[in-house]
Amino acid sequence: MNKLLLLLSFGIINLHLYGQEEENRSLRYYIETAKKNSPLIKDYRNQTEIERAELERLKAMYTHSRVELNGDYLFVPIISKDGGRTTFKWNERSATDYYGYDLGESSGSFHAGATWTQPLLGGSSYKTAQKQAQINADRTNNRIRMEEHQLERSVTEQYLLCLLDKAQIDFTDSIGTVIAHRMEIIQKLVKNGLSKQSDLNLLMIEREANVELHAAARQSYHTHLMDLNLLCGIGDTTDVTLSDINLPVRLRNDGEPSLFTEQYRLDSLNTAASLRSFNLQYKPKLNLFVNGGLQVGDFAGWYRHFGWSAGLTFSWTIFDGRQKRWKEHQASWQQNTIRTYKENSEYQRNMRIKQCLSELGRYNERERALENQLAEYESVLFDYGREMDAGQASVLDYITVLRNKIQTEKDRLLLRTNKQLVIAAYNYWNW
Repeated sequence: MNKLLLLLSFGIINLHLYGQEEENRSLRYYIETAKKNSPLIKDYRNQTEIERAELERLKAMYTHSRVELNGDYLFVPIISKDGGRTTFKWNERSATDYYGYDLGESSGSFHAGATWTQPLLGGSSYKTAQKQAQINADRTNNRIRMEEHQLERSVTEQYLLCLLDKAQIDFTDSIGTVIAHRMEIIQKLVKNGLSKQSDLNLLMIEREANVELHAAARQSYHTHLMDLNLLCGIGDTTDVTLSDINLPVRLRNDGEPSLFTEQYRLDSLNTAASLRSFNLQYKPKLNLFVNGGLQVGDFAGWYRHFGWSAGLTFSWTIFDGRQKRWKEHQASWQQNTIRTYKENSEYQRNMRIKQCLSELGRYNERERALENQLAEYESVLFDYGREMDAGQASVLDYITVLRNKIQTEKDRLLLRTNKQLVIAAYNYWNW
């Protein structure tokens, strides 16, 4: 609303109009362009692809086999005193008098090979991951819808500001035509001695004032149009003509859930899914493995010690300090928080809808009153015009009434734009 009030100040800023109006663009064009160029929407769509790739990774982890190359080399150094000589030996196997690990308990060894592992109980874990991924995808798609809905409101509001400037331009053009017509009549009256030169001078001053208002309106139009282009990601600085709009009030069916509450439903599902994913660590894990390669303790004849082994590994967490219970408490508190935010959001949304409807009723009353005033001003100006044609009325009185009409018309244009902004706000919340 502050922007609308600023329009009436007509501040002096020297801006160059970069071109003439070349094409007619609609509100739908700007909304679709803003959605197309929105970096946040692109980010959300990239997150959808990331989530899809993450699901494939989890599928490989829970259900696919894994092959690993592995190896280790262990040496046990000692200080030997055999034969009366003290020497360092890095991997001795038969010393009798020495300092170091007991060679009967620990000796050097070498192992190199490959291990193939196949999870046997990963199907249920993968199904849980699928459900979590679907919820994440739904949350991302809902964020995209919310951002598109927000962009639609922001673009509409900026578009309406441009239309207000456009209406101001058209109005000053019409006033300029009226003043020019009246000056022609006064000039003839001055020549015939039926009017004073000062009357003509007053009209000339009024004409110059209207020219300044016209320039200020065009400047404001250009500024707001550039802001609209910036919002939509349009790199054009040329002034274009915008199509007029009359926003309809969009109604919803009674009892139909608001799409604003969808994010809270998905957040609740995500909390439950996260708890299920956490509880996966408490399920039994059974893996089949096969090892193959070289394993020796004595490098003599190492080529005869290639072989393989196979087996099963099993694990099942029975107790971990009640971490599972505390995680369930956290999920319960999180659900309570989500319900609180949902109730507060729905309360505020309903209050905003009621506020918009109340304002719309008042705007209708005010608009009727302004239209009645304008009709009366038109009647008075018509009467003054006939009297001036006969040289019987004062130009100063005519100009005074004309100025009052101009201010009233500006008030009506502002009121109509504000009314459209309230309708845009109503359509935004009633979604």
